[in-house]
Amino acid sequence: MRLIDCHCHLTDEAFDDDRLFIINDLSNFAIKGIINPATNIEDSKKTIALGEKFDNFYPMVGIHPEEVDQIKDKDLEELEILAKNDKVVAIGEIGLDYYWKDDNKDRQKEIFIHQLRLARKLDLPAVTHVRDSKDDVIEILKDYTDLKIQIHCFSDDLKTLNTYMDMGFYISIGGVVTFANGTNEHVAARNVPIERLMLETDSPYLTPEPYRGLRNDPRRVVEVARKIAELRDMKMDKLAKRTYKNTVEFFNL
Repeated sequence: MRLIDCHCHLTDEAFDDDRLFIINDLSNFAIKGIINPATNIEDSKKTIALGEKFDNFYPMVGIHPEEVDQIKDKDLEELEILAKNDKVVAIGEIGLDYYWKDDNKDRQKEIFIHQLRLARKLDLPAVTHVRDSKDDVIEILKDYTDLKIQIHCFSDDLKTLNTYMDMGFYISIGGVVTFANGTNEHVAARNVPIERLMLETDSPYLTPEPYRGLRNDPRRVVEVARKIAELRDMKMDKLAKRTYKNTVEFFNL
């Protein structure tokens, strides 16, 4: 069996004490690689540095919507330089988040669109964050259906899922699918076409059962795979094989 965690924040300070151990321990859990998004310029640099050191660590570069108020024009110029690094596999994580702050919607949209254009310019996939913002995200992405788009940590309803499917996007599902109250994630896990599905942890957040309450890490993607296989009534090794293939092809690994 081969698994891959398509979205984990291993550059987060939560991993300062054991980051390298985790990377080296992945093979003991049949995990062949992890794909690490970035949240700002400094995080993008850290992510690239780890990607240059470890063959099983794949970096993205990007500016998270929660970071846009601190971004200057020079940062956007530097982002493009970083994105041209040979190790970079995607622009992410980018998108819109109106949960924490919604008085800067125009700025969020501006930075989101700028990064989508960069993905198009460099022929890279884009990994998209959507929180309390699906209508605006969909409206913007209508102009970018030529890109490979992944909706990360999907948590919306079936109607929204079908809209994304009609637009040709990929869906990744994380630890919430293991929660008893993860209703939308359960529906998505059953209904995403298998050829468009990926697995993630979003660690150190969203720790799956039975480890809920502890810090999450990429090795817990095994629990995500186990639960989705159960929901789809399929063998775990078959699910692992297909989602691994999807991830490798999407990110051109």
